[in-house]
Amino acid sequence: MQMLKSKKLTLLLISLASIFIFGLTGSLAQEKTKIEGKIFLVNIKYEVIKLEDVEGHVLVEHGWKGVDVVAGSLIFMSGHSDYVKGNGPHRTYSKGVYPDGDIIFIKAEGRTTTTLSPEGKPVTTIKGTLSFIRGTGKFENIQGGGGTYKGKVIGPGILTYEWEGEYFIKK
Repeated sequence: MQMLKSKKLTLLLISLASIFIFGLTGSLAQEKTKIEGKIFLVNIKYEVIKLEDVEGHVLVEHGWKGVDVVAGSLIFMSGHSDYVKGNGPHRTYSKGVYPDGDIIFIKAEGRTTTTLSPEGKPVTTIKGTLSFIRGTGKFENIQGGGGTYKGKVIGPGILTYEWEGEYFIKK
């Protein structure tokens, strides 16, 4: 009789553990949504601090606004860069305002690279990774993932880049 109770107790514990584990993995497995965009921005703020410790070393505080032509959202971006002769890391924060009023906040970190074209003109490109901070509407409780971006300066004070990523909404 004691052995039967022990087997029942073991079976009960295994069943409870299984329910807990499968319930936990089910709630953790959120549906991921892919998201992408193509953004055109114009520079609205560009403040430079010359550091003078190394030739061409500057800190830049910059602001941009524009549009994501894929999503139809307005983009507002601000950030900081640490450049030596046009090369170095940058970090930005963006707010995307969608036509239906939904908002998404994104943090991006990457690298700016400036090279010279065969004609001797500077060619500036950017690339990096992004993460989703928070959002409203359909982006309420946005979580996870993130993505990548790459782009280039296409004229004085004009930047374009493409980005892609994935996220899920925490339930």
